[in-house]
Amino acid sequence: MKRPLVPFLAALACAVALIVGISIGGSPGTPTGFHRGKDGTLTIDSAHRPAAPDLTGMDVDGRPVRLADYAGKTVVVNAWASWCELCRKEAPVLVRYHQKMKDQGVVVLGLNRDGTANAARAFAREFHMPYPSVLDPGGKHLLSLPKGVLTTQKLPVTLVVDERGRVAASMSGAVREGRLEGLVAAARAGSPAKR
Repeated sequence: MKRPLVPFLAALACAVALIVGISIGGSPGTPTGFHRGKDGTLTIDSAHRPAAPDLTGMDVDGRPVRLADYAGKTVVVNAWASWCELCRKEAPVLVRYHQKMKDQGVVVLGLNRDGTANAARAFAREFHMPYPSVLDPGGKHLLSLPKGVLTTQKLPVTLVVDERGRVAASMSGAVREGRLEGLVAAARAGSPAKR
């Protein structure tokens, strides 16, 4: 008689642990301090921000670029490709934002997924991109991001790295200027963006 009770109690204990985990930490698998909005946008509390990998490589013109070169600044990292229609839509937004914010300690750094530097270079010139883009045709830099930061490998992807070199926010899809301002403000303040 005691045997059928053991599996029931084990199942009950698992259900209670799952309910407690959800009520304390959000959805299962969501790291502490990570806040995902209904639109998929992620902001991360200052105390829980993971270190950004050092995105290092050559830019579209063959010059070396490193994320670490921007230490002390808030960096908007935008992963894009010339064949991506949403990337074409958001490129003017990022160019304007970089020009507006570069003297305020916020810069844009591209992360290009094109297979050739020629395609990336033509896109950068078409949109008059004043900021560099690290060539990443295999996507190794996106794959090196800490767990939970991205929910998709689709382009475009935008990350905000705070002045201490930690991932503060991320989103997939074409970024609008208002949304970008909110993510950067949250990164600089250390708290989630207002929804």
